[in-house]
Amino acid sequence: MVPLTHGSSAYKLQPLETPKKKTRQPASSTAKKVRKNSRAKRAKIVLAITAFFVLALVLCTRWVSIYGLHSDIVKQTAQLEKVKMENEQLSVEINTMTDSAKIESYAQNNLGMRKMESSQIVYVNPTYGDTMQKVAKKGSNSSKRGIFGILSSAIGGR
Repeated sequence: MVPLTHGSSAYKLQPLETPKKKTRQPASSTAKKVRKNSRAKRAKIVLAITAFFVLALVLCTRWVSIYGLHSDIVKQTAQLEKVKMENEQLSVEINTMTDSAKIESYAQNNLGMRKMESSQIVYVNPTYGDTMQKVAKKGSNSSKRGIFGILSSAIGGR
């Protein structure tokens, strides 16, 4: 800067100050470490933010699926209640239809049936117990069926 004087005196000549150029000093190891640390911190922050958003996205999708399952459960519960009501109505209808007086009147009026008299009831007492015999029809070849029938007809001559 040039000093100015007041009055008629001449300028005092002084060399101009030249701005000093800033010379670049080689970066020290501490400066490099600071840059590496700041990059590492930025990377950690970006990673943390990304992880947070991924976690939030996963949680949102889980909530959506849970809500879908809940709505399915509500629909199925409503359908179950409807089926239970229908089942009750059918049970009541069956109970009213199986009333013995109604069945008897329907049989007498619509089918032409009547009650049995005591003379029509026959009690059977089997003499052989719970056994059963197969009786072949007369004149049929039923005895010749199968290998035992053929053998018996060959031995018996019939």
